[in-house]
Amino acid sequence: MLLYYGLAALLTLFSLIVLVCTFEAKKTNFYLMILILLIAISNMGYFTMAISTDLSEAALANKICYLGGCFIPLVTLLLTCEICKFKVHRLLKICMYAYSTIVYGMVLTIGFSDIYYKNIYLDKLGDATVLGREYGVGHTFFYVILYGYLIFELLILIYSMARKNAVSRKNLWALIATGIASIVLFLLVRMINPDIEVIPLIYVIDSFIFLYMYRRVAVYNIEDNIAGVIKKQETLGYIMFDNGLRYLGCNNIAVDIFPDLSKCVIDKQVKHISGMQLILNWINEYDSDNSEEFSYEKEDKHYECRVERIVYHKKPYGYMIEIKEDTHRWKYVNSLASNNDELQKVNDELEETVEEKTAELMKQEKKMEELFMQTVTALSEAVDAKDRYTSGHSKRVAKYARMIAARMGKSKEKQEEIYRAGLLHDVGKIRVPAELINKPGKLTDEEYNIIKIHSITGYHILRGISEDSVIAIAAKYHHERYDGKGYPNGLAGDRIPEVARILGIADSYDAMASNRSYRNALPQDVVRSEIVKGMGTQFDPDIAKIMLQMIDEDKDYTMKQTDSMQRKILTVDDEMLNNKIIAHIMKDEPMYEVTSVESGMAALEELKKQSFDLIMLDVKMPGMDGLETLKLIREKYQTPVVLMTSDKTLDTSIEFKEYGCDDYITKPFLPLMIKEVVHNMTERTEVIG
Repeated sequence: MLLYYGLAALLTLFSLIVLVCTFEAKKTNFYLMILILLIAISNMGYFTMAISTDLSEAALANKICYLGGCFIPLVTLLLTCEICKFKVHRLLKICMYAYSTIVYGMVLTIGFSDIYYKNIYLDKLGDATVLGREYGVGHTFFYVILYGYLIFELLILIYSMARKNAVSRKNLWALIATGIASIVLFLLVRMINPDIEVIPLIYVIDSFIFLYMYRRVAVYNIEDNIAGVIKKQETLGYIMFDNGLRYLGCNNIAVDIFPDLSKCVIDKQVKHISGMQLILNWINEYDSDNSEEFSYEKEDKHYECRVERIVYHKKPYGYMIEIKEDTHRWKYVNSLASNNDELQKVNDELEETVEEKTAELMKQEKKMEELFMQTVTALSEAVDAKDRYTSGHSKRVAKYARMIAARMGKSKEKQEEIYRAGLLHDVGKIRVPAELINKPGKLTDEEYNIIKIHSITGYHILRGISEDSVIAIAAKYHHERYDGKGYPNGLAGDRIPEVARILGIADSYDAMASNRSYRNALPQDVVRSEIVKGMGTQFDPDIAKIMLQMIDEDKDYTMKQTDSMQRKILTVDDEMLNNKIIAHIMKDEPMYEVTSVESGMAALEELKKQSFDLIMLDVKMPGMDGLETLKLIREKYQTPVVLMTSDKTLDTSIEFKEYGCDDYITKPFLPLMIKEVVHNMTERTEVIG
């Protein structure tokens, strides 16, 4: 029997160790953790009793065993209520805990009083010591804990199994299994040999069932899972499925959009529910061709839907569908599309100003090239915007790469191709969390591995939007090393595409010559020394020699400093298309860098991060309008502000200037008007500065 008690203690201790090793504070269920701990303590008590040599040791061990006897039924009941989503009043919880504590208090009188045990004595069961006892009146109260809580638990489980769809059936069956196993084992062993203590064996079985539930319960907390993705749960809908397309849960917003979700049962497939077929089709498309973005229209509303993988303990566990309403933007775009005359007018003005050609010379091929470059610029700016320390990084890398290509004798077309590749070399970082990119100090191995994936991600993004394979290849291989120790494929020497070798050294130069969250920019001589060290190992030696020539000719460090002469413009308009129009108009003037936000609050936050030479502010915006925003800006900043308005009839210049604006312009924007205002305001800033 000593072996029996020892194995029971060892197995429950093993369950506790597994719990500790897999502990995750944000996903841990309190009741499951307490149950596994109490079971381990109780079985250690039974083992201690089995090896005790006198009555006092056996009595003390018995009191340890009763920690489980008094509190495990209560905690199991509370766990059942939580999983079945039954709210237990706080006062009732306190009363139940108090009752179990009082009963355990009577247990502690064993050996000193006859309240719980009238008499105790040592006995033997095989080679194990057991405590013989004669029950006192206090022991009757223990039956309330043992049977009362069990009856309530079974009633709740039966009700939930029959009536509640939003409860995991696997967890319900696991709880039912603990109750049935406990009762069957207890009766079976009592029939075979009444002297054998069956509780340790029941505890072993329960501990493994609870450990299984511990690993599952975290997955079913829908709010915790989506909190790591985005915090705005009051505006976004979420639906979750496991790898077998079994329903895991959703939030209330998702049910409002897809009412048939209320018919779904957790842990059950939803193929038979007609309203779920569209969502299942999205998941199938995601698996087959990596399609992530989908649109859905319901009545007069439009939704953007995104399919993502759920990763749990570093393994794909299932799918999450994020649903975002964008009816306002959708209607705005459609209204522009329906007004062909107005849209054509805007397009003609943009083409005339940016390309400096007349409308009759612009052909379809040129339009496609212009659209592609807009996409390239927007993507590179989106990537750089995630890290305030590397703002403009992609543009600088593209510039250095083009300079290297020119010195290598590449054609103008090839130089532009390499320049575009430089703009998009880091586009994969758009999928990397901003907090990881901006983390000060050294990254952990796991964090570094996440960042390294950006090269593959960028390759897949660019392969889908561009017929130019060179751009996608450059994004994929620009972190390869000449000695074969880079990533993602460990290519070496000339096996690395030439464009990637050029971008690799341009990228490294800018990284060393720029301020980062964890250090300031390195001096030019230090940068040169590092490039020399990397010749033949990190860098292609021939391309590195060209980079060194550029550095040696750059005595005043002008390659890096030219960017600091840029004029920064902040455009603030809730209609993002207007922001893009201004950025498009100014893109052919390199000294101007345009940053765009969609609200007054976002503008105030951006001003905390960096200074601007000009702010262009829309008057009519939802929430805090332009005039309110201007008033708050003037409390702290003297930056020139130009208000943008659609009011073409009323002369409001006096009213606007009372709020502190320097000028105003009306929509739709004329390119020459935009440039004139920008030039006047920024030149004025330069004189004042």
